[in-house]
Amino acid sequence: MSRATTTVPAPEANRRPKGVRRLLVVLGVALTAVIGGFAAVALLGDRAVSETAAKEKNCCWEKGVTSAGLSERIGIRIPEGASDSKAAVKTNSRYETGILAFTLPEDAANRYLSRMVPEDTRMIANIAPKHDAYKGDAPFTHLELTEPETITSNLGKTALCPEDTATPEGKHLRSCVDLYAHEFEPGSTRIYVRSSGGVGR
Repeated sequence: MSRATTTVPAPEANRRPKGVRRLLVVLGVALTAVIGGFAAVALLGDRAVSETAAKEKNCCWEKGVTSAGLSERIGIRIPEGASDSKAAVKTNSRYETGILAFTLPEDAANRYLSRMVPEDTRMIANIAPKHDAYKGDAPFTHLELTEPETITSNLGKTALCPEDTATPEGKHLRSCVDLYAHEFEPGSTRIYVRSSGGVGR
């Protein structure tokens, strides 16, 4: 008595002609190479952007800038009793940006600001911090300070220009500025100034 035999179908891949299988292998290798190429290009692009950002951050800082010299150039008086004053000027093909910072006792800072900021202008809180702000535009990190745009606690900010600031301190302004006041510890306020309209000579 003969025994019936059952034929198991060959897997689909094994039933394909050898030429088709070879073509699929070649296409798979090619696709892998293309994806790898895109990844390499993206990695090189990211590296180039990072290197450009680092060069921009460290480039073009004017040498020999002093707090006294910059305060005179932009028309910001540093009051007596100020400490830890720092300044820098960054240049590019279009303009120069000056950054200035100094620390005052809280009472002295309040008096200074009242003589700088017009009565109809109030300093506002920083409710929308910009963590990536000013990476390449005269960052205060160059002076080893925290960027004021990233501070939300005990900070007030405003912008002033010479033509609309006829206050006792503001009348000396020679450049538009962004002004920040940060009570970074009880009784001590750091004043940040960034010239936004160029730096005079």
